[in-house]
Amino acid sequence: MTIVDQILNYASLQKQPFRRRDLMQFLATNNISEASAHVLLKRLVEQGKLVKAGYGLYALPEKEKTIFIYRPSEEEQSIAKQIKERFPFADFCVWKPSVLVPYMRHIPALGMTLIDVERVAMESFFNFLQGDGPSMSILLNPTEQECERYITTDKLLIVRLLVNEAPLIMANDTPVPTLEKILVDAAGDKELVFAQGAELYTIYEEAFSRHNVNSSRLLRYAARRHRKGQILKIINSIES
Repeated sequence: MTIVDQILNYASLQKQPFRRRDLMQFLATNNISEASAHVLLKRLVEQGKLVKAGYGLYALPEKEKTIFIYRPSEEEQSIAKQIKERFPFADFCVWKPSVLVPYMRHIPALGMTLIDVERVAMESFFNFLQGDGPSMSILLNPTEQECERYITTDKLLIVRLLVNEAPLIMANDTPVPTLEKILVDAAGDKELVFAQGAELYTIYEEAFSRHNVNSSRLLRYAARRHRKGQILKIINSIES
């Protein structure tokens, strides 16, 4: 392993910016002179492989993060179109929990589609979808026991409560949740039990490392769901 490799390997093992003098002590144990290390450290900064994080502090550059974009399927777009034609003024969103799969360690088989809608329209949405909507099983705000019993790999439509001021966005003329809503919902919704426990920490860690998460939006919605303390605990855990 070259000296450069040793420096970058040391940097990758640090959870936060590291001090130059600590690096020098580490390299000295491998009989690497401080003069050589200083030259290589400066070169790595010039090459963008390390960044200065303060006086005597260095760190690896942050990975370029992407904007999370929910892309509704043709089926979701069709459902949303039918709903908007029948209920043009209702607030709702359509999404599939399978959007969480790329962030998980264990991959579940999921067939459900969620329709989150304001309370006053839940019953009307359910009746409409039963009569004129897509031909699949439909549940209205299921209990925890009903979720355990009926949520399988088969296609299933679930009509649920949309919390006031939930963060939504339009994609292909379809109202869908933002990443922040998905993350908060995953932290406790009975329909999303597959994403909870230790798996939830993996989801958050992966989401935060890949995307720009709007923390104020996340915590604002978490507070409305009475989950702010839980979410802060997860964030602190993955950032420590």
